[in-house]
Amino acid sequence: MSGFQRQADRVHATLATGLSSPAALLVAGSWAFAEASFFFIVPDVFLGLVALFAPRRVARTLAAIAVGAVAGAALLVVISSVAPSGVAGFLDRLPAIGPDDLVEARAQLESQGFMAFLSAPLEGVPVKVYVHEATQLSLPEPLTLVFTALNRVERIGLFGLVMATVGVLGRSLIARFPRSVGVTYLAAWAAFYAAFWAARPG
Repeated sequence: MSGFQRQADRVHATLATGLSSPAALLVAGSWAFAEASFFFIVPDVFLGLVALFAPRRVARTLAAIAVGAVAGAALLVVISSVAPSGVAGFLDRLPAIGPDDLVEARAQLESQGFMAFLSAPLEGVPVKVYVHEATQLSLPEPLTLVFTALNRVERIGLFGLVMATVGVLGRSLIARFPRSVGVTYLAAWAAFYAAFWAARPG
């Protein structure tokens, strides 16, 4: 075995072990908590890394993301209840969120009820916008949290499944070039966000 391959194996083993650890679940849950309340980078980024280097951990990571998202949504419900205008102004200042998104989310909730949470992934509007508007419409808070979890599983789960398939089918290539795969993956996300933020108002 060449020195290059031994080094690649060490890097791959380190990534696989780290992304399979309890700490990785904490990162996933914390990231989802932040994204559901105030952060603007989706936890899909972390889930995809797990799927590439430790595909068997995707289901547990997705569960941690769903739990974290529900906790973040619960915090947002509380804050939106006591300071609705402040939350609306804060959301409006986040990248790729504008006043029209708040108006559209409210209109969808009024016409579709909680099913709007399940069509939200197709709209490109963060789930936190729907959580805030559902609170303003005085919709039942427990159902807001349930549909936040369903929203996360619906969209992020599909992405995790696709990336886990890539992780399994491309295992030998990923193990041979772990650094290149990781850098390429993160660069793809950076390019996606650059294009997404440029294309959307707000």
